Amino acid sequence: MEIKYRLESIAETEFKMDYDFDYSGLIPENLKVQVGHDIKPIMDKDQIVVKAKASLVYGDEEVELATNTVSMRFGLSPIKEIIILKDDGTFSTQNTLVLDTFLVAAVGALRGVMMKNLKGTPLEAYFLPLIPMEHFRANNKK
Repeated sequence: MEIKYRLESIAETEFKMDYDFDYSGLIPENLKVQVGHDIKPIMDKDQIVVKAKASLVYGDEEVELATNTVSMRFGLSPIKEIIILKDDGTFSTQNTLVLDTFLVAAVGALRGVMMKNLKGTPLEAYFLPLIPMEHFRANNKK
């Protein structure tokens, strides 16, 4: 089976930063990165939408200092041979490599967009680390 895919669109859908936080006392060890994603097939349009979101949170209270989200739309053909929709709204696939490729692209785009947005702010030295794909697979099982 020949699989064809293409990037159709990319958009930054959210950026926010807590400008009221007192960054002068920021302790780097208390800053954490939270990353999440959502993958949604659109079967009738042969498309997959991947959203990736990251937040920089601080301290035990997990004060959200900055959040960024990107959305990428990919064309995928033949989608019906790759993605199987389940009755509960979830989906499965036998070919995880294609979805991994889309997810890596979305997280990479998010990393770059967030670095650009944080430049010139007190958080410019903090960025999304490289995250192994296994991290996403382990957290994506339902």
